[in-house]
Amino acid sequence: MHWTLGISVTFSSIFLRLSIFLARRLRRPRPSAGTHRASRKPLGGSRKHIRKIILSRFGSDPLIFFNSVYQNIAPWDIGVPQPAMAALIEKYSPANPILDLGCGSGDLAIYLAKLGHQVVGVDFVESAIKNAQDKVSSLPNETAQLLSFQVADALKPSLLQEKFGAVFDSGFYHLFNLEQCQQLIDEVASILKPHGCYYLHEFAIEFPIPNVPRQISINELQTHFTVEKGWRIKEIQTVEFLSRVAPPVPATCACIERLPI
Repeated sequence: MHWTLGISVTFSSIFLRLSIFLARRLRRPRPSAGTHRASRKPLGGSRKHIRKIILSRFGSDPLIFFNSVYQNIAPWDIGVPQPAMAALIEKYSPANPILDLGCGSGDLAIYLAKLGHQVVGVDFVESAIKNAQDKVSSLPNETAQLLSFQVADALKPSLLQEKFGAVFDSGFYHLFNLEQCQQLIDEVASILKPHGCYYLHEFAIEFPIPNVPRQISINELQTHFTVEKGWRIKEIQTVEFLSRVAPPVPATCACIERLPI
């Protein structure tokens, strides 16, 4: 009880300070129409469209929130894959090519590439993708050539127009409400090859504050991923989600196979 309360207080203070900072930024005057800033058009839709992909949990313009998070090292960037996800990879080797949804600064994708996998990482935050690409530049050529990072709408991976042997989701699914998660599941189903696997690692705790992920329970995943819907859960368990700024958070981790239709 006290352990859970301690986590909640820690995360509350972190995100409360960030929310205040962002609220002040939103009140600043916007640049005049004559002010231009060079940017790359993201794959999968306009910047205005991608800003709307997270609605209820991170405000009306979530890109501002996540851009501010990535001005420094994000709290969830621990420099290596989450240990629970690494254990899942060791137990259930993924098939190529691999898609990493909401890849952030690329630690998981890079880990997979070092294992010899071909990986595409997508995120809607340009600064996160730039961080990932910077990391690639320091890798050996044989590893770097297995990686591709793109600014894209990770909620609509079908826009990539590619089939994948595995899809990884380390802290992406839990950013969305139930309706959006169902849309994401349908999207993942459309891009996974038969017998390809969806690897998930999400918060299993609810914080009573804004701008944090929601709780993803084992029961929720078991309800959404059934044989009748074309899925088979190979493994699902309660684990931990690590961060740089707080004690480990309870999490749900799963490897789910897409059945041939």
